[in-house]
Amino acid sequence: MTSNSQITPQKEVTEKNAAMDVASKKQWPVVVTILAIAFFIAFLLTAFKPQADKKTLQSAPPLAEYIVATSQATSVPVISQGSVKAKTEIKLVAEVSGRITQMAKLKFNGGFFKKGELLLSIDDTDYRLAMSRAKAQLAAAKQQLIKVEIEAGQAKYDLQQIGRDPSKSSAYALRKPQLAEAQASLQAAQADVEIARLQMQRTRVIAPFDGRVISKQVDIGQYVSAGTLLADIYSTQTVSVRLPLSLQQIELLGIKLRDNQTLTEPLKINLFANYGAKKYQWNAVFSHTEGELDARNRLVYLVAEVNEPYAKDEQNINRPPLTPGMFVKAQLFGVKKNLIKLPRSVLHYNSSVWLIDEQDKLRIVSADVLTKDRKFIYLKSSLQQGDRVVLNAIDFPVNGMLLSPSKIKLKDE
Repeated sequence: MTSNSQITPQKEVTEKNAAMDVASKKQWPVVVTILAIAFFIAFLLTAFKPQADKKTLQSAPPLAEYIVATSQATSVPVISQGSVKAKTEIKLVAEVSGRITQMAKLKFNGGFFKKGELLLSIDDTDYRLAMSRAKAQLAAAKQQLIKVEIEAGQAKYDLQQIGRDPSKSSAYALRKPQLAEAQASLQAAQADVEIARLQMQRTRVIAPFDGRVISKQVDIGQYVSAGTLLADIYSTQTVSVRLPLSLQQIELLGIKLRDNQTLTEPLKINLFANYGAKKYQWNAVFSHTEGELDARNRLVYLVAEVNEPYAKDEQNINRPPLTPGMFVKAQLFGVKKNLIKLPRSVLHYNSSVWLIDEQDKLRIVSADVLTKDRKFIYLKSSLQQGDRVVLNAIDFPVNGMLLSPSKIKLKDE
């Protein structure tokens, strides 16, 4: 029983494997047929696929917008900046002692005054008394001189009456010492009157010029001595601006440092300042250059002046006054030189300029820039008259590459 039960499962497995082999043999022809059909279809698709038309791509030369370089006599603008300062600024000092009795035009800081106006008054009682005493002494000295002159004339007459020659008489006999003493006393009395008059005048402090108060140091009722600081004031007639310049800029302007007031050509100076949201301009004149270079920055300071900085501008009535302390920018124009003026956009990296030659090919040259400002560069010897200068950017510029030139006209031409 045991032997038969073990043989039966093994027989079943063998029969099952035999059935699977028969099924596999029956499916194999089907698989081969499907693969053959697939290869045949692939062959047909490859053999009869459409052919695309081949076209040769032609790359157009890059566009090069250019202007023609022109040499012309140009005043190169020089840019600088500085602060406005009053040309005349003084410390007002008391010349006599006394108590301040009136604050006229020195009532507050920032007040304006005109030349000849009263600024403040000092009590003049003592000086009026001194004047009266000096006048009395002058009158007495005059009387004394008259008396001595009469006595001298009488002495001379008496000598003639007794037969003596007055020219051979002593000076004492002719009362000459007494006459000289009386004359000296009269001169001293006259000087005392003049001193008293000056002291009387100095009790009234008068404005020496049209100006403005920076700061007052005293007030009404205060006692001051001679030499006491009364106020700091400045003149509103002229303001100045110190403009730092390099030696190259000095040369461009045609200024000779040997004589700091000598110019090769008249110098034009424009000052600009922002007031609120607007920009205003003033015309300045050249005054002088200072006598030495600044040891810290090796710059020379040029001094420009503006007359009547508080006057109203007829063309721009809203223009503010050019007040000391304002910061201004300056643009100076001096000697005219034959230069080529170009927009700053023509200057590329490594300070090079791109040109278009006769064959419309790119030529890269090094730029000999004399100077430049915000909008333009000024070349001295890099280019020739009539050179075509590229304005726009070109991708991957290479010397000798073909370009498509297009001339343009600048707005300021």
